[in-house]
Amino acid sequence: MGNEFTFYDYIDADGDGANVIKDWLNGDGKDAKAHFTNIMPQLEVSAPAVWRNYAKPMKTIKGQKWHGFQELRKLGKVNYRLIFKMEGHNVFLVACAIHKGQNYTTNVSPQTALKRVAQMIDNPAKYRREHEYN
Repeated sequence: MGNEFTFYDYIDADGDGANVIKDWLNGDGKDAKAHFTNIMPQLEVSAPAVWRNYAKPMKTIKGQKWHGFQELRKLGKVNYRLIFKMEGHNVFLVACAIHKGQNYTTNVSPQTALKRVAQMIDNPAKYRREHEYN
């Protein structure tokens, strides 16, 4: 059976050229990397109903509206989140977040995340790479 969905990481092509998702998973998000590495391949081949177990719609956080974005979560004392927007069968991973106690921090604003999605759609060769599970 082929993949239903494909995950793409955002590439900061206008900055340092870094894969921002991979860098976060190998840095601040390293404690959640194994979790995401396990669930994302399952989601790639799953029907949308299965996604409800792992992905939640983003809400307004600290006055910032995340309309249309969702998050994959790893819950625990520290909650790790990969923030994405789904367009058809493409899953655009554009931001990361950590939630500890009352402190919820993302590495970009909703406006920047929306801009990143547009870049990934409009210029895929420059701004996105298929997610690598390593």
